[in-house]
Amino acid sequence: MKSSSATVLATIFALLAIAAGQQLSLSPASPLNSLDPCKYFENVTDTTQLSHHEFVAYEQCVYYFLASKAQKNSAKFGTVHPIATLPPTYAENAPSTVKVKIGQITLQHFQLNEFVKDLNIVGYMQVEWPDKRLAWDANQWRLDKLQIHSANHIWIPVLSSQAYETSLRNDDAMEVRKLEANSAGNVSAIVSFSLKTFCDDTDFRHFPDDVYKCCYQLEPHFNQELIEFGVDGQPVFTDPKYFRDYGWSVSGTVPTVNADPSVVSQLNFCINLQRSSSAVKIELAVPTWVCSIVFLFTPFMGKIRVQLSVKLFLLLLQFLTLQLFSNRIASHLGSASATPVLLAFHEFAMVMNTISIVASVLIWMLSRIKRTLPPWGWLIKASQIINRFICVFNSVDENDGAFELEKGGLPGESNPNSRYQSDWEGAFLAIHGVAVTALALVFIIGYIVIR
Repeated sequence: MKSSSATVLATIFALLAIAAGQQLSLSPASPLNSLDPCKYFENVTDTTQLSHHEFVAYEQCVYYFLASKAQKNSAKFGTVHPIATLPPTYAENAPSTVKVKIGQITLQHFQLNEFVKDLNIVGYMQVEWPDKRLAWDANQWRLDKLQIHSANHIWIPVLSSQAYETSLRNDDAMEVRKLEANSAGNVSAIVSFSLKTFCDDTDFRHFPDDVYKCCYQLEPHFNQELIEFGVDGQPVFTDPKYFRDYGWSVSGTVPTVNADPSVVSQLNFCINLQRSSSAVKIELAVPTWVCSIVFLFTPFMGKIRVQLSVKLFLLLLQFLTLQLFSNRIASHLGSASATPVLLAFHEFAMVMNTISIVASVLIWMLSRIKRTLPPWGWLIKASQIINRFICVFNSVDENDGAFELEKGGLPGESNPNSRYQSDWEGAFLAIHGVAVTALALVFIIGYIVIR
């Protein structure tokens, strides 16, 4: 009984509420008609006196006034909410194209994958375009700028980093923020982006001073035939508050647009990254230069055996340096087809040192062979000139240049065979000096060519 009574009472109250609502809605003198929020702002003369929530409501009134006006002017198109769905070219006396001006492009963060040579950048750019449907009388509304609180409320140019068929395939993303319109009908926005592209690694031969050139191309995603890009001539900037270089020197080019009206309007800009880590340069350059200088100074080491020992030790150092190169550069090789100049020069130095070792061993072995005939006269004279006037080569082993005594010979008597052997040793000493000097010159010329 109690439950049935409660049900009856609830039904009666519901019917009374419905009847009261119908009476209020049908009565022209109902106080609900006076609750139109925009009528509250009819006598506003100074918008700065409004509180925050009142100013937001006031902006909504201005927006809906403009949207209603655009709806009436575009009634012939039969489009719902045309101010958000139709481009500005559908406005009265509007031009046939929409000129979208790209302002400052600011880079906040980047991530470079040196193995696959791709670059992901995060930042934002300023975008402006005209829309006469969002123009109003500033004297009537006491308002110069109107903040649009949702990107769905007006038409915005949707951009993509590639052509329509392949757009967003690299997880590219864009987000429109801080939409504002002024009384003249110009709209501005901040477009945050996350873009990825593949870099040009042809400069990898200059590692560790190589430069990665990574270029981006923006196109309209929709209404491609209506949008024309424009730029203000400012290069790509880096945000000093959030940007970190991670050991790279980052510079951006000035954005450009294609001037051919027969193709889709495109915005192009590039990001150049140059390695600026001095520690890597020192780690790789110092061992190479040390090995090269020691190689050039081996002819000044005196005896052939001493020079040979130094060059063998130098070859060991070069192999250790090659292992250092492998550990430091192997992770960066990836798809690069070019060989770094530093590595190519080190390879050339190892080859030249090996040739010099072989030449020293052969000449030293030839000088140890016992001979019973004297060398040619011109060879004796040439070797004497070389060994006399180029003192750096005038160094022989203690036993090599001494006249040996035959067994059983008198100390005061000289052996002709020993004299011949001494002449041959002097000749080979001169030949060795000329050979290592020629290899040093070839080494210097090779460095100039490789560089």
